[in-house]
Amino acid sequence: MNMGIGISLCMIVKDEALSLQRCLNAVRNVVDEIIIVDTGSVDNTIEIARLHGAVVIRTEWNGDFSEARNLSLAAATKPWILVLDADEVWVQTPQMKEELVQLLAASRDDVWGYWLQVTSLLGVSGEERVTDAVCRLFRNDPRIAFQGRIHEEIASSIMALAPQGVLHSGLEVIHYGYLEQAITAKNKGARNMQLIRSALNQEVDQPELLYALAAEWFQQAKYDEALRLLQPLLAKLMPECGYHSDLVLKTAYAWREIGSPERALAVVEAWAPVYEDFPDLLELGAVLELDQGREDVALDWLNQAKSTASTASRYTSVSGAGTYRSLTLEGMAYERAGRWAEAEAAYIAALGIQPGSLPAWQRLLLLAAATGRPHSIASVAARVSLPPAAWQALIPAALAAHRSEWLLRHAAALAAPLRAQPLAAGLTLAQLGEDAAARAALQPWAAHAQHRPEAALALWALGHKQPGRRSARAAARQQA
Repeated sequence: MNMGIGISLCMIVKDEALSLQRCLNAVRNVVDEIIIVDTGSVDNTIEIARLHGAVVIRTEWNGDFSEARNLSLAAATKPWILVLDADEVWVQTPQMKEELVQLLAASRDDVWGYWLQVTSLLGVSGEERVTDAVCRLFRNDPRIAFQGRIHEEIASSIMALAPQGVLHSGLEVIHYGYLEQAITAKNKGARNMQLIRSALNQEVDQPELLYALAAEWFQQAKYDEALRLLQPLLAKLMPECGYHSDLVLKTAYAWREIGSPERALAVVEAWAPVYEDFPDLLELGAVLELDQGREDVALDWLNQAKSTASTASRYTSVSGAGTYRSLTLEGMAYERAGRWAEAEAAYIAALGIQPGSLPAWQRLLLLAAATGRPHSIASVAARVSLPPAAWQALIPAALAAHRSEWLLRHAAALAAPLRAQPLAAGLTLAQLGEDAAARAALQPWAAHAQHRPEAALALWALGHKQPGRRSARAAARQQA
């Protein structure tokens, strides 16, 4: 703990032995003291905390996150407080370190805190990300306290003292708690529902709790239930509330998901002038226009979204909003308009930003196969690393477009994906007119538990194939 700029790290934990070490290691050269409130750990969380020199305060869990958080704040002795969860990691780069020192050393008296970018990894391995601006670094002042039993926040407390007192920063925290294995291990959905319902029994119409409940329904894809809460909240809450932009986005998205695109678009159009720098909302406008077959209008939305990429971190925003995700949607709009070259250029531009973007690869592969331009794939792959998922997507895309001869030419590069999709070889041979070889390749899989239905269907189709068709290879040889 040697930066010496006066930061207390404040945390609340329970049974976080698997994550706490990683979190504390990342801040050991950043903070000057560690305050950890433990709400009932039975693993070795407390031992890990003490090994890092933490002051550990044990307390009972009363179902109130703010109560536990504020207990940690009360024990802090340094002029600034940094709040982290055990499943988070402070991003420590030379640039971040320099910015942190400059922010705290030069802070004016009217600056009370800073928004940090919290990047939550999603899915199995973090292939998708959501960023959110959260106030986690603020002055140590007894008037500043967390509010809310669940989804607690401190910005409202600071803004009551200084309405413009929280500034944006380039500081970042990585959050691992939304990865699938973490959600499953802790059963977070059920836990959150229980906490929210318990809190609503005491505060029946509390807007933040109603929004939290709606967000849980939304996460579970129960959009009707979510809308019953979202729509009334949207009608009465003002943009000044910290979650209003997310409320707008969720409401519009939920209307689309239940089959009311007109109502979804009405929400987007009503609030886009207020959130003109919110790329996710602008992208949703494009998606809704694409749903209605209005490609030109969708492209207008996407041009706006691309111009706001730099402000995505101010909102709860999905990775790629305003950049590679907007470009992928742009490619889809061009495809639907029959503008193939522009679609290809958009997908290639998306992959130039994010080489691992599976949606962009899938669309490019389908487009290249359908238009007979497989060289575009090779061109992109030569510049960026083609991810395994893209190779996997290539095979069904090429088969769907009847480009089996292209697969044959690239069999060596596709060896691993072909092994993962064992029916592909037989289907390729069938498309090439090599029926006997196709039947021989497919027959072993007709008894396989997983592949039996598809193999049986392919063999049936071969048996009912019109006679007299020449082998594609034979035809090619004759033409040569």
